Amino acid sequence: MRIRSGIGVLLTGVCCAGLAACTTAGSSGPDVTVTDPSVGRPSPPDSVQAALSRMAFTPYAALGLSNNDGLAPNESTNAITEACMSAAGYPGSGPVAIAVSINVAGLAFGQPWGAWGYLGLATAQQWGFLRPPGSALSSLGIDNPSPGTSPQSYPAAEQTAIGKCQTITQDFSNEVNNGPLAGIQSITNTLYNDIQDNAAIKNATKAWSACMARNGYTYPDPGTGFKDEMRSIFGGGPGGVHVNIGGSSVSATENQAQIAMAVTDANCTQSTDLAGIYFAVQASYEQQIVNANQQALSAAVQQYRADYQQEVRKLSQLLKTAKAQPFDQPVKVGGGKAVNGQGRGTASATP
Repeated sequence: MRIRSGIGVLLTGVCCAGLAACTTAGSSGPDVTVTDPSVGRPSPPDSVQAALSRMAFTPYAALGLSNNDGLAPNESTNAITEACMSAAGYPGSGPVAIAVSINVAGLAFGQPWGAWGYLGLATAQQWGFLRPPGSALSSLGIDNPSPGTSPQSYPAAEQTAIGKCQTITQDFSNEVNNGPLAGIQSITNTLYNDIQDNAAIKNATKAWSACMARNGYTYPDPGTGFKDEMRSIFGGGPGGVHVNIGGSSVSATENQAQIAMAVTDANCTQSTDLAGIYFAVQASYEQQIVNANQQALSAAVQQYRADYQQEVRKLSQLLKTAKAQPFDQPVKVGGGKAVNGQGRGTASATP
């Protein structure tokens, strides 16, 4: 059973989802050496999810975040929260705050827009940058939030259970991100930086920027343009923009303006083949890294699954001692130390 979650989305520069740890005791660390592929001008994928489904690293990127990663099915932070509420006597309970990152770029989940530009003219024309998360949340096993539902509307005992399960989920996520998933963060940051430094992607991004400028939008890259558009609608400073999915209103004028920019973004992405080049390079890099680290990756998955099962067995005991998380404070789930402005699965959740 899915948990109906109150979800906030923190739009930061990049949120690279964590991957399984690739280091073992006494090792010198993962092999992150990659060779630049010759990709030409490949056809762009039909969608971001279609592209990510072909990535060798994507299952590891989703480890601990998705119920459907193929490596540890139904063993995620969301599943821990659900199991915790069941252990507390409230199976299928109401809006437990789950932190979900749907950011400008990621290695496991993505909207049509990102560092690769905007994929899909029809989608841009319909939604612009305000397309509901939909499939990204579904792949996490989380239902779309129900606006207006608040934990405070539940009985006091259930409110306490919700708060305790928030704390337990956060503690577990922090533990595994400092444990079996820690090496992945290092690899993820390196991989993302390698992608951004790739000459073919740089050239395609410059061509995209020139195309946007010819149409009245001056941005060096798609991520900067997207964030600027969100700030113009929702406000926010350099640190990010917090958007409550389903709970924010946008005027007709603002909506028309953001759709116009998204359509231009989609057209420029198509004419420069930015998305096709971006995902071809990423696929090559990911395959190289998986080939070089397969044994360590498998060991990390095994350790994560063992930690998860141990946490499930401890839930009843943890509920006796856990301090309830206040509802008026954002919850961070999966928050590893950010490197180069990146962090693993870090987002605010508003109940």
